[in-house]
Amino acid sequence: MSQKENVSQMISRELLNMIETGQCRPGSKLPTEKELTILFSVSRTTIREALSMLRAAGVIHSRQGGGSYVEETTSSTFFQHMQVESDDVETIKHLFEMRKVLEPEAAYLAALRRTPEQLNKMKQILKIMEEESIEKGTTAMNADIDFHSSIIRATHNPIMIQTLESLSYLYEKALNITLRPNEQLKLKRKAVYEEHQSILLAIELKEPELAKLQCQIHLRNAEKKLRLFLQDY
Repeated sequence: MSQKENVSQMISRELLNMIETGQCRPGSKLPTEKELTILFSVSRTTIREALSMLRAAGVIHSRQGGGSYVEETTSSTFFQHMQVESDDVETIKHLFEMRKVLEPEAAYLAALRRTPEQLNKMKQILKIMEEESIEKGTTAMNADIDFHSSIIRATHNPIMIQTLESLSYLYEKALNITLRPNEQLKLKRKAVYEEHQSILLAIELKEPELAKLQCQIHLRNAEKKLRLFLQDY
């Protein structure tokens, strides 16, 4: 991790602590980027990266006209959900490293090799994700797992498929931890759903490079969230 990433991660946690302790209340506007650069004596680039981590975690959001605002639903329960047992940290980090290697390439291959039946299956799963996540307000964890599994199966690569099956328990455990806070954050659930939707559209259009890119964007956003809540990530 670079020095800039270390500093931005530290600042994001300082801001998170301000929100958790009530210094920045739900629905309130955070100090401007300029004010934060003065407060922390860092560049705007560093501040923007710190704010990006908070947005990826669903703690803050941007509004038209400028400014970052604390989510209305952010509460003490939310922060309790974000507590990760030390024994789980290494598992999540290692599994995520594997995901960054495997899943973008799987999306690339799926865009080239998926069958019409497999595409329809992906659409069905995404519909379930929409109903459970957007309409019912749950994490839609099973649909999330099924969606990524369907992409890997669409590669028609038996080694990739076997790798996924051997890691299914760890995959479910890690997602259960990282998706928990989303139950309280409607905007975050919607953003995650739309990221999956973008991956599916690229696969449907048979655009392998775009599918790979959309998967990388999805995982990059998840990584920002991990950096915020996992110590020393």
